[in-house]
Parts: sequence; C-alpha cells; structure tokens
Amino acid sequence: MAGGRGTRLKTPVEKPLFRLQNKPLIKYVLDNLNSSKLVEKIIIATSPNTPKTVDYIKNFNHEILDTPGVDYIHDLSFILDYFEAKSPEDILLFINADLPFIKGECIDYILNSYFECKKEALSTLIPVSIFDDLNLKYEYEYMGLVPVGVNILKSINKIQEEYQLVLNKEELAFNINTLQDADVANKYTFKYNE
Repeated sequence: MAGGRGTRLKTPVEKPLFRLQNKPLIKYVLDNLNSSKLVEKIIIATSPNTPKTVDYIKNFNHEILDTPGVDYIHDLSFILDYFEAKSPEDILLFINADLPFIKGECIDYILNSYFECKKEALSTLIPVSIFDDLNLKYEYEYMGLVPVGVNILKSINKIQEEYQLVLNKEELAFNINTLQDADVANKYTFKYNE
C-alpha cells in the first residue's frame, strides 16, 4: 500500500519516498518482502497522490495497481474488487509502505500464522507497552493492543472472519507517520541492521 498522502509527516516528499538513513521507506518494505520465503508476487498499490513513487518503483519490475487514493478503506475495497474479479481464492498480504522494519522472517511468521488459523482474514497487533517503551505515538488502541498495518485477506470484497495475531515485536511499532516517528526510527536503524 503506497498511495497515501502522508499529511501527518509534514514534508514535501511523498511518504513512500521519505528517507531513513538515506533509504526510501518503500525500499525497506520491498527488500523485506523480497527476503520472504512465502511471498509469491509483489503488487504495489499507488494512487494519484504518489506519482513520484510510481516513477521510483518502475525500476523494480513489480506490478503497479493504481487506486483512487481516496482513503485506506476505499482503496482496500478497490483492491479487493480487482483481485476478486481475477480469482476469489487468492490470499492477499497487505503491508503499508511506511513499515520499514518488518523483515522477511517476520512476514513469513505472520503468513504461517494465517495458514494455521483457518480463518479468512488476519490482522497483526502489538501491545501498547511497546509503543510506550519506544516513545512512539499510536492512533488507535483496542484492549491494550495496536494494529500495525499488516493484514491478510482472501481476495473477496466482503466482511471476513478475522484472527487477531498479537506479537511482541518492537519492529512492528515503526509506522512512520510523523517526523518524531522518523527520529526514533533513525536511531533504531542501527539495531535493525544488526
């Protein structure tokens, strides 16, 4: 998902192209997806909000799906309609372009958890305490848990029975929405690269 406006980041750069340690956020995500043993194909959902991102990702030979860019829910519905028309049996992993530290092993763990849960959908959450420990803000909390922007759905546009996977992994807390998030993440890149 690389079509958001990124208005909270308050920079002139499109959010997927915002740099941590001189590397665009979306490049972290692409590298992590490419290191997964279970991801078969990467399709990047862009929008009219991210034309420079489209130019950048053309270098990586991934399919680009242009969404309307209204908001996350509208674009998600658009994507589900698109894939449902192709095959209602596909499994779609959604990961936001502003989640730089979710490595391939973690992606594979989430996918394996999905296959084991026997439900149509999976959402990934982490405890609020991880955000507090890292001095990161979050937007939404449910019973002490925060959704992290990694979800799995069948390729059908309907309400799907969901399994909630709770992980205690601090790298999942880094959703770069503000410059403060970026400051904390820049310090964390040293740990991430170990």
